[in-house]
Amino acid sequence: MEILADNSDFKNHSKVDRIGIFASILCAVHCALTPVLLIMLPTFGKAWAHPSTHWGMALVVIPIAIFMMRKGYKTHSKKWILVVGSLGVAFIIAGAILPYIELGDRSTNTEQAQSVASTTAGTEESNLTEAAAPG
Repeated sequence: MEILADNSDFKNHSKVDRIGIFASILCAVHCALTPVLLIMLPTFGKAWAHPSTHWGMALVVIPIAIFMMRKGYKTHSKKWILVVGSLGVAFIIAGAILPYIELGDRSTNTEQAQSVASTTAGTEESNLTEAAAPG
């Protein structure tokens, strides 16, 4: 029995092997750095909590997601890939928008609370002045 292999099979396998090696090294680096980053996370302070951080991450993730959905759909021609991927992108966008919506409500509520507090303080001050004034 004679086994013949053409050169293109070796090229495809070596490309896949290189991708696998790269992914393994990337995984090892990720596993090594994640605990360090988690320990250092409090030092970043409010930078991670700022709403623009969500937009920054979304600007990185969304183009990659769209590219991969398109590539996956071309390869598999299955619509569920687009549906699930689009749902994920929608969640990412919602997560980036929600902090701004929350801040908008907070600022309105804060302004209303300050208005009520100043009105109440003014009323109390006038009541104290009237009570202290000799009659």
